[in-house]
Amino acid sequence: MDLFEAIIKRRDTRHFTNDIVPDSVLKLCLEAANNAPSVGLTQPSRFIFVDSLEKKQKIYDLFLDESNKALAKIKDEKRREIYKGLQLQAILEAPLGLIICSDHSTLKDYTIGVQSMKETIDWSVCCAIQNFWLALTAQGFSLGWVSITNSKKIKKIMNIPEWYKPLGYFCIGKPATNYDNMPMLKQKGWLN
Repeated sequence: MDLFEAIIKRRDTRHFTNDIVPDSVLKLCLEAANNAPSVGLTQPSRFIFVDSLEKKQKIYDLFLDESNKALAKIKDEKRREIYKGLQLQAILEAPLGLIICSDHSTLKDYTIGVQSMKETIDWSVCCAIQNFWLALTAQGFSLGWVSITNSKKIKKIMNIPEWYKPLGYFCIGKPATNYDNMPMLKQKGWLN
């Protein structure tokens, strides 16, 4: 699959098969991520893989708490019902979990490009995430970005260093559907 095809086929996946993600696939994805641009050559991306069912369960419980808070804020009843029917995560179902962080300890007083825009360190990690995701897609696997969670509590569960900033929890595996070649939220009529 060429790069443009991978860009078009990339989906935020919530439904996975039980297929294990081979180490060779992850190795290529990490190589792609590590070749993403980074502000001032900081290389701030940190990847923490989660395969422990106990840790996944704790992270899933965080998702449920945050999802219930989000649901409580939706006033429109029709939209509330759509929200309840959405598969917004696959934390327990996906073969592998991943937390991607930006390592703020890579910032130095001489780091070029962050003096007036410190957030560029997080943007650098977003570039790495996109490369990782596209490399997964090109190899027939996918990623689901779970943003409905609590990064401070994830740090505690996973014993993540204070200077790391989690940018999300990610589910990794072989997709069980292609969502009719469109984003799932579009398919489910979320914005209608």
